[in-house]
Amino acid sequence: MSNKEKVKRYVMAAVSFCFMLSIAAYINYEYNPEREKDLGQTVYVSSNNDEVNIYKEEKANNNLEDEKITSFRNDRDNMYSELSNNYSQIINNSNSNSDTVAEYQQKLSNLIEEKNQITMVENIIKSKGVEDAVIIRTSSSKVNVILKAESIDESLIAQIMQIVVDQLGVGANDISIEKIEK
Repeated sequence: MSNKEKVKRYVMAAVSFCFMLSIAAYINYEYNPEREKDLGQTVYVSSNNDEVNIYKEEKANNNLEDEKITSFRNDRDNMYSELSNNYSQIINNSNSNSDTVAEYQQKLSNLIEEKNQITMVENIIKSKGVEDAVIIRTSSSKVNVILKAESIDESLIAQIMQIVVDQLGVGANDISIEKIEK
């Protein structure tokens, strides 16, 4: 291959790259996320005064605290669900040997027990006057507790820490409590 052919190929490659880059830039410029942010949202139409409200706007008036607590709970539950699915796939895999299956059956059993124990502790905390509580294990020895209540005083925090220490077997120094006050 001669130098002229090599130069032609490099020029064609450069022109093609510039053309694709300009198309990507145009698409990026034309895409306006503000214009499409409410695409697919539920619309409420009142027959009395033909007023149209986007559901999302009404939702924004609801408590942000509820969304935060719900988000933490959903993230935690999704993590448990993914782990459970991964363990089940390994257990049900025909290529897994009996030792691996036994190990992952034990891990799945421990995971279910931990999730049930956390749910029980959350319910105990709620019985102390807390509106909502979410517990998230960040590692085998660290626990985050997110609380939502009208007011949270130091004695309530001490009670909650004692409950978590007693029920989940973690040290008091390994507990982090976040307060979301209404």
